[in-house]
Amino acid sequence: MKRALFFLLGCFLIFSLTKISAATEIGSDRVAAVVNGEVILESDVKKHKQPLMRSFLSLPLGVVPPGKWPTEREILEELIIIHLLEQEAKKKGLKIEDRILDASLESIRKRNNLSEDQFVLHLSGIGMSYPEYRKLMRRQLTLNRLISAEVAQKVPLSEEDAQQFFKNHKGEIDDLHNKLIESMTPARPQTEAKQPEIPKTREIYVGGQVRLRQITLKLPPGHKRADMERAMAQAREIYKEAMTGADFAQLAKRYSKDHLASSGGDLGFMDTKNMVPALQKMLQRFKDGDLIPPLTSPDAVVIFYIADSKNRVKKVENIPEKERKQLEEQLNKQRENVKKKNTPDTAEKPDEKEEEVKGNEKSLGILTPEEEKEYRKVRRKVIELIRTEKIQARMKEWLDELRKNSIIEVKI
Repeated sequence: MKRALFFLLGCFLIFSLTKISAATEIGSDRVAAVVNGEVILESDVKKHKQPLMRSFLSLPLGVVPPGKWPTEREILEELIIIHLLEQEAKKKGLKIEDRILDASLESIRKRNNLSEDQFVLHLSGIGMSYPEYRKLMRRQLTLNRLISAEVAQKVPLSEEDAQQFFKNHKGEIDDLHNKLIESMTPARPQTEAKQPEIPKTREIYVGGQVRLRQITLKLPPGHKRADMERAMAQAREIYKEAMTGADFAQLAKRYSKDHLASSGGDLGFMDTKNMVPALQKMLQRFKDGDLIPPLTSPDAVVIFYIADSKNRVKKVENIPEKERKQLEEQLNKQRENVKKKNTPDTAEKPDEKEEEVKGNEKSLGILTPEEEKEYRKVRRKVIELIRTEKIQARMKEWLDELRKNSIIEVKI
């Protein structure tokens, strides 16, 4: 037992980290709607009204008018549609492979110039755990794939349509396109503060006993930096596997290289009062079921999991100012990146649908020679306007069809 405690302390002295925050607890709740037997709770509606959750919802559902902050009734309507779409995706067997999800998350992390640890810290700062974020991203990618197959790919787009649209709206293409861009800009609530406030407190767990499990990746005697990097890379993959639902005890039996591997890495219960203060402080930041990101010691890389605890007391502590400043800097950087991402890019990028009709740019007799010259200058914008119009019409038609074949009960 002492050996385990000393090992834990050694890991702590080399590595510092921030706890992944848990989802907000919900007390009494009411059913807001039932969609083909699936329940939507009132708390779901309130949760999806938060600016953070709104920023994750980028589906062309057509419920909330452009530039308008949604009412709770409109949010409920969106959630009903999302449930219908998820049920449809399940029927069609649509699944997002882990490698595609991982690549998307990696792209987001790199686009925001965050290390893996900083990414987890950032999510913690906005009140979301990595598994929650991963689940949201999987849903987003799944529904985008479904909508692409059932809507975008079924929208016919021809050069005749484009030229006729130009002829009907000649002189207002730029204005219509600007309105389209504005409609894609996420609305903000009127009462929202300029910037979300960085949390000042966090929950900690003190006293009692904790039961830890561990996975140990041993380093060779006289190891070099490359050995440590390889072990850490493997540890991150194992950590990711555990974070996405794999059984930690089974992972320990498969990967761990110490004498506890056969027992699933079980260290048993340990009294926190017998631990040195530094170790106590580290464990206070984690609750039952939490994973501790990979730690390094002189001869191993280790991942810990809090399997159980007894008699721990939940308290609230102030977050140190230095840590809050670090979070604020990262969140400010994230906002800037989001702002850049949401700024329409008017550079000449060939659109997918535009490419599909590119070979048909010959004169069709719809436009005069003078009109054709003007048309070529704004053709990309015309294609975007037509595609959006057709997608919206097809989306409405498809959703009406899904509703007609569903049982939906609104309770509030």
